[in-house]
Amino acid sequence: MSFMKGIIDSLSSIFSVPEEDSHSQHQNPNSTSTSTPMDGMDPGIGVPNERIAYKLKGYFDLATEEIDKAVRAEEWGLVDDAIVYYRKAQRILIEAASTPSPSYISSRELEKVKSYRQKISKWQGQVSERLQVLNRRAGNQSSMN
Repeated sequence: MSFMKGIIDSLSSIFSVPEEDSHSQHQNPNSTSTSTPMDGMDPGIGVPNERIAYKLKGYFDLATEEIDKAVRAEEWGLVDDAIVYYRKAQRILIEAASTPSPSYISSRELEKVKSYRQKISKWQGQVSERLQVLNRRAGNQSSMN
């Protein structure tokens, strides 16, 4: 039960993290500053590379939705359904972990990417651990029948 409380606490902490306002990244066109958003780099170079954190966030959000469904299924005693949801989450997390990072991204973007990769890695371990427990439980239930 403490594992489920841990998952719920982790999910709530994830959703309580304040999102950065995308409007704060845009400069005022009337500003007298001549710096570019990429600290002197051509603004067109970094745009595709800036998408990696959003891509990882998308994977992470999808995986946490599946984990949430799995936890609810467990709470209702639906072990087989929980296994299905955890496996979906595991596949999403594996896909996220295998997403390559571009050769150059800004330091701010790199921090976001590192943060999401750490979260993804942590959740991969927790999902894998939970799947092992549920598979054992499901195996014991089927041998009892």
